Amino acid sequence: MRTGPEGFIDYMRSIHAALANYRCVIDDLIETDNRAAARMRFRGTHRGPFFGTPPTGNDIEWIGAAFFTTDGCQITDIWVLGDVDAVKQQLGVGTTSTFAP
Repeated sequence: MRTGPEGFIDYMRSIHAALANYRCVIDDLIETDNRAAARMRFRGTHRGPFFGTPPTGNDIEWIGAAFFTTDGCQITDIWVLGDVDAVKQQLGVGTTSTFAP
């Protein structure tokens, strides 16, 4: 877990280092006066270490969501959720959880 502006900047730097042509596409956005929620798709080409996996050159894609709070001028809080298991599957590493119906 990373916190604060520096934590978010560090996270984004690591993503850009690991994934060439990184893109985040907002599919849905819901907003109020001081809050917003987005459903997103992330994608890029695996060019650097990612989840401990050396570069594969493969294109990877996953989905996620983000929830924002603002003070009217800037973001004051952000919470991001991503499908880490989908990323790890595409990288060929084990997943963190299992689901049994």
